[in-house]
Amino acid sequence: MTDTAQLIDTVLQAPPERRDAILAAARGADKPRPGTIRQAAAILECDPRTVSRYAARGLLNPIRISPRRTRYDLNQVERLATRGAEAVGAGV
Repeated sequence: MTDTAQLIDTVLQAPPERRDAILAAARGADKPRPGTIRQAAAILECDPRTVSRYAARGLLNPIRISPRRTRYDLNQVERLATRGAEAVGAGV
């Protein structure tokens, strides 16, 4: 087996939480991907006001660029959409 094949085999045999961490690190998912409220709403398939409500409840951490400009980490939004509130570390 080649080194790449061995690496892939090792990742696939890892426990799910470890595998997710390995794949996220490989994709660079730890870097924030700032996106607009409309982009976040599109990912969550909801109204932009709902995104604001999620931020007020602590489910999302807004990135304040200026007093009138807010962005949301699209990685965090995707985790909320796919895995729920426990995945984003919110105490609901």
